[in-house]
Amino acid sequence: MKSSNAKSTVQGEGDYDSARKYNEHAQAFAKSGKVEQAAQEAAPRNAQEQAAMRKAESEGRSHAKGGPAQSSQGEDTAPGRPKPDKRAPGKQPQGRKPAPEKFPGR
Repeated sequence: MKSSNAKSTVQGEGDYDSARKYNEHAQAFAKSGKVEQAAQEAAPRNAQEQAAMRKAESEGRSHAKGGPAQSSQGEDTAPGRPKPDKRAPGKQPQGRKPAPEKFPGR
């Protein structure tokens, strides 16, 4: 059993030291003024490179959890599930239950 003084080797989502370092570096980069330059350097240089980037992004999004892939314009690029009805079950628009249907001959 490890003593309470031993340095934690927690990895993954519990790796607080790495998360702290990442946040510090990300904030330092944002404050450095080099963000615009980095964005321009990462931009596609021609139509072929742009198409390859879009294909790669679409492929990555297709593996993401949470729904169908979407392009940057917000259009669905893959068929998905229909959106759920936002009304709570059993609730009617006016807050009351509708009158039951009457069948002739009953």
